[in-house]
Amino acid sequence: MKRYLTGLLAIAALCLVSCNQDRLNEDQKGVISMESFYQTADDAESAVIAAYRAGMYCFNMGSGFTVSWCIAPPLFVLENAPSDDIYYASGNKDDHVFGLEINEYRASFTDNSTVIANIFNGLYQMIYACNLVTDHFSYGDDDRINRAVAEASVLRAWAHFKLYTYWGDAPKVDHVLLGSDKPGNTPRAELLDWIISELATAAKYLPSKSGLNDGNMAVRLTKEAALAFEGKAEVFKGDMAAARRSLGAVISSGKYALVEGSRMHDLFHMAGDACEEKIFEYNYINNPGNDPTFDGIAHFQVNQSCFWRDIYLPNVLIPNDGWGGVNPSASFSEALIANDGMDSYRRKAWILTYDDMIYNMPYDDDADVNTDELKSKDPLRGIKSKNGVFGNAGYWSYKLAPLRSDLIVNNTSTTQQNDIVMRYAEVLLLYAEACVGNDPDGSGLKALQEVQKRAGSAHVSSVLTLDEVKNEKRYEMYLEGCRFADLVRWGDAPRVLGEQGKSVPTAYDKINEGNATHELYVKYSSYNDVYGFKQGKNELMPYPYTERSINPNIVQNPGW
Repeated sequence: MKRYLTGLLAIAALCLVSCNQDRLNEDQKGVISMESFYQTADDAESAVIAAYRAGMYCFNMGSGFTVSWCIAPPLFVLENAPSDDIYYASGNKDDHVFGLEINEYRASFTDNSTVIANIFNGLYQMIYACNLVTDHFSYGDDDRINRAVAEASVLRAWAHFKLYTYWGDAPKVDHVLLGSDKPGNTPRAELLDWIISELATAAKYLPSKSGLNDGNMAVRLTKEAALAFEGKAEVFKGDMAAARRSLGAVISSGKYALVEGSRMHDLFHMAGDACEEKIFEYNYINNPGNDPTFDGIAHFQVNQSCFWRDIYLPNVLIPNDGWGGVNPSASFSEALIANDGMDSYRRKAWILTYDDMIYNMPYDDDADVNTDELKSKDPLRGIKSKNGVFGNAGYWSYKLAPLRSDLIVNNTSTTQQNDIVMRYAEVLLLYAEACVGNDPDGSGLKALQEVQKRAGSAHVSSVLTLDEVKNEKRYEMYLEGCRFADLVRWGDAPRVLGEQGKSVPTAYDKINEGNATHELYVKYSSYNDVYGFKQGKNELMPYPYTERSINPNIVQNPGW
């Protein structure tokens, strides 16, 4: 009887399916199919907006469509932590290890790194969003579609350039993959040539800014942005003649300019959003209706990583302590001061000394504590604890420290300044480098000097040499993701980074130990058996274990 009943139910089910076959084939209500969506110029623009958004998430969080990240913006950590310009600190040697292990080249830095997995995943998610545009639309007679395809192509090329820079022969993915697709490594030279070609083609279909102060086009890709990215890729390739043409076109366009020295600090805050120096930046607009996991936490983590820890805060800064993830190294700070002088616009905008913290920053008690003598005895400024500030050599990063003026209204921790991808100062420095050894009209030296003079630097180059460019690039592009990649391509990484992580500073103030006045001192400690850049290995990052475990066609980079 049981088998008989089961058979009847099965027959009835088959009949039901047969009778309702047409209904099963009906489109799902409220959903637009792939085939019907990617049709019009409006569809193309909607799709490229999604690509921009994926790029912004990748820039801030690494993983754009899933909530999976380390407690920091992974791209920022990947690009800045392995350099000699910062200590990636936080509370102690066991805190925020995801950044410390990269900064110090610890033995624990492996293909299981959270930072590596998140940004690798995020870049390919960004590429997927771009491929949805380029798979369904192509260059033709419609200017709006052409622009959308070009924008998606530039974003995709930028993502691939990051993969090229940090992984080398990463898989090129120029179309939407099927679930069964498992692309292998792309030869590094081939990948870079494709990136350059994509950017050169896209530049032909993108508009330029209407003028120097066209802020709307600072947050949308332009012809000159594509040429700037192309020129950077050509410098990395070593094709300096091509780089001079691409970067020179950006300079000669007259659409961009350095802001004056007094505005340098504004560049990384809301006051500098979409200004004349921005080649391209992601436009951050707080929208309470959006998912707060992405829109809120993304900037919160950037702020916290770049903000100070265990120190009384001047009242121009956001009112809560940060994680202390970024402190300028002694080597960077001392080199910048020796080059620029203490009073340069750039020194004051980029880093602060302890005297700046005690005597020159505004505090809530300034009305009563109004002389240097009183400030030297004020226990409510400077380092808070006798335990000191770990990973700090007596200097504080001010460039990206979040300001109260950046805060989202009614929020005490999350800011809404834009995210810079490239600014004009980098274009000038790349152009200067491309002109080394071939500068008959002096335009390369002029570009280098323009950056130095704007900075108010005590040193202005009289000749154009690679060493002059290297030094200036380090000072100007501090915390903008350039230093590590530059050291690697220049061949300087083994020498400069070989002892990175051998010893780490902690800054103390004797006022916390019973001294009557503030007095800074720094102690160094050593706790790593394995540290420092390893030639033949650390030039490239490891392909994440999570990726290689499902894609056997990816060959791991040497040494990992």
